Amino acid sequence: MIEVDGLTIEAGGRRILDGVSFRLEAGGWYGIIGPNGAGKSTLLAAISGVRRFDAGSVRLFGRPVGSWPRRALARRLAVLQQESLPRTAFTVREVVLMGRYPYQNWFGGSDEEGEVLVDRVIGTLGLSAHAHRRLDTLSGGERQRVALAKAMAQDPELLLLDEPTTYLDIGYQIHLLDLVRDWRRAGNRTVVAVLHDLNLAAQYCDRLLVLREGRLIAEGPPADVLKPETIRRVFGIEPVVLPHPASGVPQLLLKPGGPDAKPAERRTADTASR
Repeated sequence: MIEVDGLTIEAGGRRILDGVSFRLEAGGWYGIIGPNGAGKSTLLAAISGVRRFDAGSVRLFGRPVGSWPRRALARRLAVLQQESLPRTAFTVREVVLMGRYPYQNWFGGSDEEGEVLVDRVIGTLGLSAHAHRRLDTLSGGERQRVALAKAMAQDPELLLLDEPTTYLDIGYQIHLLDLVRDWRRAGNRTVVAVLHDLNLAAQYCDRLLVLREGRLIAEGPPADVLKPETIRRVFGIEPVVLPHPASGVPQLLLKPGGPDAKPAERRTADTASR
């Protein structure tokens, strides 16, 4: 479904992404992890076709991402940004209906199936009681649920999530990711998510891609990727990694202190050793 080859993006005199290559098959949940400034969101933007690149290629559904007409691509791909929707006077249902834009005719009419889908999505996400409330009366967590409903209303094959849980408390985080998991499984869809919380990434993702300074340094199932040596190299911390008592996936426990060298010093040393 996604083919990335030698992807390189430069900005401000430095390489944000440096020769990144990977393949993602349809039907999985893939997590992109790494420290701040590693290029995670830039990679997601390149996959979605909104960020130009200096070298390499990105192919979606078998063709170059740049060759897709935006309306046609929007029928197959949706993006959920980390920022919740702004406080506006639009109602919840009006915003979710906006997700049906790719399917509207030239006169702006919505298809009947779309109307049914919108109501079903609103119900699935527990928003029925809020359907006619304005967004400026909702909390940040509620607005993020509306944003997810809008993306689901597009009925895409591929959903890209850019740090969707950043501003949510732990209850909303689990609820949002559970909704995405169930929706993905029900429709055999594909999800690619940038996540900061490594424990959540391990719980929900089938495979992880690890970025560091714009380079892909590890890829595989959470059990293969979330090892102490990898975490130490990427984040500059000394974690305790244990299997989750319920799922068995690796979970990180943090402890004060770390390696003798500071993260910035180790990055400099690593760069010099390349």
